[in-house]
Amino acid sequence: MSGSADSAALSVAGLTKRFGSRVVIDGVDLSVPRGCAFGYLGPNGAGKTTLIRTVLGLTRPDAGTINILGLEMPAGREEALAKVGAIVDEPRFHGYLSGLENLELLAAARGRGTAARIWPCMERVGLAERARERVARYSMGMRQRLGVASCLIADPSLLVLDEPMNGLDPAGMLEFRELMRSLVAEGRTVMLSSHLLDEVQRTCDYVAIVDQGHIVVQGRLDDLVRQQTASIRVVCDDTGRAASLLSGLEGIEHVGEGSGDGQPPSPGAPGQLVVRLGSAWQPEPMAAAVNRYLVQSGISVSGLWVERASLEERFLQLTSRFGA
Repeated sequence: MSGSADSAALSVAGLTKRFGSRVVIDGVDLSVPRGCAFGYLGPNGAGKTTLIRTVLGLTRPDAGTINILGLEMPAGREEALAKVGAIVDEPRFHGYLSGLENLELLAAARGRGTAARIWPCMERVGLAERARERVARYSMGMRQRLGVASCLIADPSLLVLDEPMNGLDPAGMLEFRELMRSLVAEGRTVMLSSHLLDEVQRTCDYVAIVDQGHIVVQGRLDDLVRQQTASIRVVCDDTGRAASLLSGLEGIEHVGEGSGDGQPPSPGAPGQLVVRLGSAWQPEPMAAAVNRYLVQSGISVSGLWVERASLEERFLQLTSRFGA
């Protein structure tokens, strides 16, 4: 992923942050394109929140440069942050005030006509019916929604959200995903730090994976996932013969039998094969070729589909917490 600081909503170069002898952010280069949903991922303790706090000026870097919306930090901090909405760690509000009153306080601090945006923002995050209820009675998910509303009242060009899906139930996650996509459709940039990899895969266009203070990979999400090998699952009447026919063919790394859960098929059940492809091969054309070859060889194929790799698999492959 490339691009100048002016073409990025957020860019950092050589960013370093130490706490005593411990290096939490170690020479990070990061570029968040404008008008996208960007996932910032890593194991606990990888430095995700520290980077967000450093970028927003809540803690001072030891080295490196930061550019937000084309403005160099810290010189352009006031102008840049006027166009940024952010949640760091978790949203915090006055529990004895209502959600509406909390946003009124924030709008007064922001100024510049933000008060007029309070009610539309409450409606947009689904809190209009509970707006006048004390925040102390809000669930964690409702506080997360209120946090997003507090970001939106500034009409931001860039939203930076730290674990914004915490506390949301499945329906809430779906609504949040749709909200994030609608914000991107308006031309805004959303950067979200999260450990919910499946939701990030459903929400984001770009991702960066950080581990032990280093960016280990960044780029388009589809490109990163595609680097993980795909498989073709085949349901047929003679798995033994099919496996023998397919093994050793160009583009096929391994052929194994199974029921879809790693266990042998039940007696009488259709047999299944898992055909793992080499990373250089496109799965759809290979699936068509496998199907054609088996049928021409007299194998009855009753099911065939491509299984794509997930962001979770790529994450586990790249982060030291799980392996190497």
